[in-house]
Amino acid sequence: MQNQAIQVTGLQKSYKELQVLKGVDFEVEQGCIFALLGSNGAGKTTVVKILTTLLKQDAGTATVNGFNVATKPDNVRQSISLTGQFAAVDEILTGRENLIMIAQLRHLKNSRQVAVDLLNRFGLTEDADRRVSTYSGGMRRKLDIAMSLVGKTQLIFLDEPTTGLDPEARLEVWKMVKELANNGTTVFLTTQHLEEAEQLADRIAILHEGRIIVNGTLAELKKLFPPAKVEYVEKQPTLEEIFLAIVGKREVN
Repeated sequence: MQNQAIQVTGLQKSYKELQVLKGVDFEVEQGCIFALLGSNGAGKTTVVKILTTLLKQDAGTATVNGFNVATKPDNVRQSISLTGQFAAVDEILTGRENLIMIAQLRHLKNSRQVAVDLLNRFGLTEDADRRVSTYSGGMRRKLDIAMSLVGKTQLIFLDEPTTGLDPEARLEVWKMVKELANNGTTVFLTTQHLEEAEQLADRIAILHEGRIIVNGTLAELKKLFPPAKVEYVEKQPTLEEIFLAIVGKREVN
C-alpha cells in the first residue's frame, strides 16, 4: 500500500458566519501530483493554509508527512515548502542571493553550492547575478519555486502557481512540476486553470460548497461525464467540461 503524504478527515473552518469548509476528506499519496480544483471562494487556499500550519481548523484532523498539523506544527513546517499565489522573493537581492539567504536560514552548510545547483536546474544561471526586480514574471515564479526546494523538501504546496503568467512561462512551470514528481517530491497543487490539472495531476479533487464532491484520476472523472453523442467523430470531454457538468448538477440540486 502506498504511503500517504497527506490525510484529511472532517476538516471544517468558518470565518465569522461564513462556513467555508464543511467537512473535507481526502488523502494524497507520496510522490504524486494532487490537484485541488474549485471556483473562487471555494476554500482551496483555506485548505492549503491549514495544511501548512498558517491557519487552525475549527474541527477535523489533518496529517502531513505523518505529523498532525495542530499538535506538531514545527515538524510539519520542517518537512514542507509553500509557494503562494504571489512570488515571495526579495526584489533588492539577486537570484543567487535569494537562494543563498534561504539556504542559510535553513542552516545548510553548503549554501552557495545549493544556490548554484538550483540556478542550474531552473535555467536561471545566466541571470543569477541580476536583481530580481529586473526579472520577468516567469523568472520570478521559477526562482520562487527554486527557493521552496532548498533543503530537499518532501512535499511542496503550489497555490495557483501560474496565476498571471504568460503561456510560455506557464509551460515552463508545468515542466518543473513534472520533474519534481519524477524525483519523488509530492506536489499539492491548487489551480483555476483546468487544463493545468489535466496536464499535470495524478489525482484531481473538486472542492465545492465546502466539501470534496469528486476525487479520482482524470480517467475516473471522465466516466462521470455523459457519453459523447457520436455523429462522425467521438469527442472526448475536457476537464473543464467535466468540472462544469459536475458543479452545475450540484447547484441545480
